[in-house]
Amino acid sequence: MKLFGLNITRSSPPPAPAQKSYSPAALAWLGGDPEPTGPTLCDAYQQVAWVYRAINVLAEQIANIPFLFSRGERGRETLITSGPLLDFYSRPYPSMNRFQYWELRILWLMLRGECFRIPIFGEDRSPLTNRPRLKSILMLDPACFLPVIKDHQLEGWRYNGPGHRAPIPSQLFLPEEVWFEKLPNPVDFWRGFPPLHVASLPAKTDFAAAAFMHGLIENNADSGLIIRTSEQLDDSQREQLLAALRRRKRRAGTADRPLLLWNSAEVIQPRLSSADLQFLENRKFSRSEICAAFGVPEEIITATEHAKYDVMQGARLNFIENRIAPLCARLEAEEEVTIKAIDPSAVGWFDLDSIPIMEAARRSRLAAAKTGFDMGIPFNELNRAFDLGFKPLPWGDTGFLPSKLQKVGVHVPAKALPRKTASALPSAPAPKPLADLPEKVDRMLTILYPPSKP
Repeated sequence: MKLFGLNITRSSPPPAPAQKSYSPAALAWLGGDPEPTGPTLCDAYQQVAWVYRAINVLAEQIANIPFLFSRGERGRETLITSGPLLDFYSRPYPSMNRFQYWELRILWLMLRGECFRIPIFGEDRSPLTNRPRLKSILMLDPACFLPVIKDHQLEGWRYNGPGHRAPIPSQLFLPEEVWFEKLPNPVDFWRGFPPLHVASLPAKTDFAAAAFMHGLIENNADSGLIIRTSEQLDDSQREQLLAALRRRKRRAGTADRPLLLWNSAEVIQPRLSSADLQFLENRKFSRSEICAAFGVPEEIITATEHAKYDVMQGARLNFIENRIAPLCARLEAEEEVTIKAIDPSAVGWFDLDSIPIMEAARRSRLAAAKTGFDMGIPFNELNRAFDLGFKPLPWGDTGFLPSKLQKVGVHVPAKALPRKTASALPSAPAPKPLADLPEKVDRMLTILYPPSKP
């Protein structure tokens, strides 16, 4: 600014140096008194028992179902009992058997919502497909894959393995070099939606309740002590007091040592609130939410004292029909590309009817079909209605009745008939006249009362 021909300027004060704020844990660490940190949930599958058991129940159940191969139409198929298909599925990878193959498929689908399979082809050609022979299948962690999107199209998958521990080095795969399957995801078009994401909150709640219970037991069911004094303690007195409290409670399972305090120090024992005492019930609710997220009944993963045998039997049947069967159908559809790469004319399917509980359900359906057959319903119709699994029979479209039954006609009551028809009905035969009745009476009297001799 110019004033009377002089330039007058005003210098602004230098900016204050920026102050960094630290977290309470960082300030405690800088002061030499770090706060102990409790257990943290890093992987629910490894740290929460219900998550581990719910996923493994699905994986073990599907791995135990026989996976069969056949040719022809369903119901008229011819089973394949030997050949390259059975040899391949007996060991899909050198370090993996057929049981682990299906287990890993389900584990990745439940944990990540997707599964990546890398087919490895040999140099020789298959005589059935005239293509390079499928040698093995490698399953990799879906978290190590990133989609490469260009112009709204999938151009490939970038694999970043965990260093030297990965089975293959990091590389870029083309879409046809990866057999990718996923669970439906309405949020992301390219990635799958894992059930573990839904179960994350109840898993954290259950883990926190378990950690609270563990700490309470480790501390002899004592939630700590509070020392209240009327005077300010210096550093040496504070250290002496803390050392005395630590010596009093060294480890779980030992008796508490007596504690001697000086001056006007007062010991306050905190008590557990009603909310803290309900953590066992809260863990049951968390278990129910975890089981609901994975579609597994509680009776399958744990033995409850309130569930009866018939309730558990119904839960198992419902679990097979409404959870395992749809999951097997999904795997069959995804496994078609693998089977066609080995034998184009073959079909693979899970034999759900071989499960013992499904055999019992099939017997009950067969008993109901027998009742319908005795009523004259054709066998082929019952086979389709009850899904008995039999082949259509040549005589199955004809209805039969038991030989004991014969047609006797239709009963028409007399009131429902016209008058002229009712009069035309044959009347009952008239009783015979008793003309010889006196003679019979005389003979009976003679037998009962014989005449006396003179």
